[in-house]
Amino acid sequence: MLNEKAAKLSRNALPLQLENLKEAYPFFRAIYVTDSSYDGQNAVCVKMDYYNKIDAIGIDLEGRAHNIQLKAREPGNNDLVFIVRHVTDADMVRNPHLGFTFNGEKYSFVLNNIDIFCEMVNGTIYNVLASDLMALEYDTGGENNPFIKNVCCQEYINSTGNKFRSGNFYAFISTDKIIELKERLLKAENRDYYEHTYQ
Repeated sequence: MLNEKAAKLSRNALPLQLENLKEAYPFFRAIYVTDSSYDGQNAVCVKMDYYNKIDAIGIDLEGRAHNIQLKAREPGNNDLVFIVRHVTDADMVRNPHLGFTFNGEKYSFVLNNIDIFCEMVNGTIYNVLASDLMALEYDTGGENNPFIKNVCCQEYINSTGNKFRSGNFYAFISTDKIIELKERLLKAENRDYYEHTYQ
């Protein structure tokens, strides 16, 4: 069912998010919104939006498409939220190259071909790359991943008002932790510069 408050928040955030993306990624020559309607009947890119949660497409200077998800969190919700899947296959649970651990369970991010996650939290916009999230899938020896604040089951409300579980989960990451992650990745990517400059 349509959450009018959330829909209004998203509509209001959209121009700010698009402007932010243009500044953050100046190699985009154009950004197109997938133009999904709010009543669900006149959506243009139905599968792209409904199944994969792709809200916009950025076209770079080479003509390549970059899929973007846009989210605006309601006031009081102070974390960024990403979709994850519970890893249950025994071999994959033991595999150190897949997923992150939280409360003794293993989860893996569901990226759905999304390249950039653009979320507005308390009026501030955060851009998170799919590669940033992939960097969180590392072996912590069974301990909780220190960047993950919480994981909970994803529930939806259908058009008749009934709740149902999607089978996926939400992973919550605080804004402070996402900034810390991006700073660590930047320093790791440019290790020589940081080691010589800040010795």
